[in-house]
Amino acid sequence: MSKSLSEMTLEELWQLFPIFLTEHRDDWAPWYGEEAALLRELLGPGAVLSHIGSTAIKGIWAKPIIDVLIELPDSAALKSAAGALKAAGYICMSRNRDRADFNKGYTPEGFAERVFHLHLRLIGDHDELYFRDYLNAHPETAKEYEALKLGLWKQYEHDRDGYTRQKTAFVAQYTALAKEEYVGRCLRPEVLIREAFPAGEQEAPLHFLASLRRSGMELERAGGYWAGQFYWAVQYAGRPVCFFLVNGAGDEADMAPLTVWTDDGGSPWYEDAELSQREKELCWAHVDACARCGSCAGGREKILFGRKFENVCRTPMRFVRPNGAELALLEKLAEYRKADILAQREEAKSCASGTA
Repeated sequence: MSKSLSEMTLEELWQLFPIFLTEHRDDWAPWYGEEAALLRELLGPGAVLSHIGSTAIKGIWAKPIIDVLIELPDSAALKSAAGALKAAGYICMSRNRDRADFNKGYTPEGFAERVFHLHLRLIGDHDELYFRDYLNAHPETAKEYEALKLGLWKQYEHDRDGYTRQKTAFVAQYTALAKEEYVGRCLRPEVLIREAFPAGEQEAPLHFLASLRRSGMELERAGGYWAGQFYWAVQYAGRPVCFFLVNGAGDEADMAPLTVWTDDGGSPWYEDAELSQREKELCWAHVDACARCGSCAGGREKILFGRKFENVCRTPMRFVRPNGAELALLEKLAEYRKADILAQREEAKSCASGTA
């Protein structure tokens, strides 16, 4: 009777699971896509998944193991995700407060057809994205990396730690170059929040961002007028929910360290949403008068939680340097907007089925 993996020594594991490389395979990307879909269903909203490692680099030889980076909003979410993965049969390889590694496809008989390494991190801990993007954009560097790995293969066939260690300097060098070339490309707002706010003031804005991600909302860097700023559009099912700016600079410096705008998407959900009197007063105090910035046709009359206002911007409310209570209110408003989007989708489905 063969040993279980947990009973094997490290040397036995390295013999059973040696380093081996294969030519690039076109089915690696679909394998990642299929596994990512399963993981999103298992982990729920809030996790940001990316395909990393050599199987995500075009045209080079690689270990046929799909590396999946999973970024979580906070330590609590990471702990919850680790528990869900363990319950689903993924094998935990290592774990601490801010990182965890799991695998799938390792059996007592050797590798399965599809093998996955999952790398759980906190949002923003993702240097691998820069390395991946740099090598994909610089094929000559990718080929240098391929040659390095092919040269190490047989020497470290049964020494995974040694194989990884010999690649460290190369990876570090080109990750640094990538960060210089792609300034801000992979930047997550959580990283900026930690830089912009003192340690004792980070909890509320980070909780706000975590709540958006957990609710299934997507955060996308905006271009146009805001291209030179750290400005994100928050969407649900492709529809706008809110916008926020971190560390506004230049003409927007008075909005630092954080400004959040709500967005009605042309829907009147905010006219009579259920809020306490104090919450309504907070909203009324932050009504955003149109400044004719050119992003819309101009201000118009709107009813906000039972009160009429003139010349209101397309983004009805703007919270500059929101405090904890205001951020909690913005979380609530984002959920109301999400419910509004879902209601509109159901209404559209009903109309479509009625005319079919």
